[in-house]
Amino acid sequence: MKKIFVLLLIACASSAALMAQNDTRFKFSAGPELSFATGTFADGYSFGIGATGQVEFNLQENLYGTGTTGIIFYNGKSIGNGNKKSGLNIIPIKVGVKYFVAGSVYVGAQTGVGIINKNLGTYFAYSPLVGYEFKTNSEKALDATIKFDGYSGSGSSISSVGVRLAYIF
Repeated sequence: MKKIFVLLLIACASSAALMAQNDTRFKFSAGPELSFATGTFADGYSFGIGATGQVEFNLQENLYGTGTTGIIFYNGKSIGNGNKKSGLNIIPIKVGVKYFVAGSVYVGAQTGVGIINKNLGTYFAYSPLVGYEFKTNSEKALDATIKFDGYSGSGSSISSVGVRLAYIF
């Protein structure tokens, strides 16, 4: 399953990157994410690290539609007696919008699903976010995002606050 997902992610990323090079209405970004568990999720897990890819398409002036996927690995905490909770993986698959409110500053929201290992299944996912796109010396751009990630399902919830720094192709 993981191999299929990785191949699918690479295929989507490659297609999006090619579209982004040929059409200014599309952008593709990819980069690392660092996430910190919050709420009751923080009782068993400390932080998460992973990577995501995002495709964006222009809907109208200052408004973009987004599609995001990737994988985040959460580190388990010690549960006493020399035992440690095993890690948890989340594969987010979300769509949403991104609106530039002033210059390069934007706000956005995404919703979708999170596929969680350990037989937890698929959870409803939501993410309000705020970010900033800035140009590099080579006229490319970087996207810095701060967001809240929430996942609800099976009578429980998972939440975290994350930071994403992505290169825009």
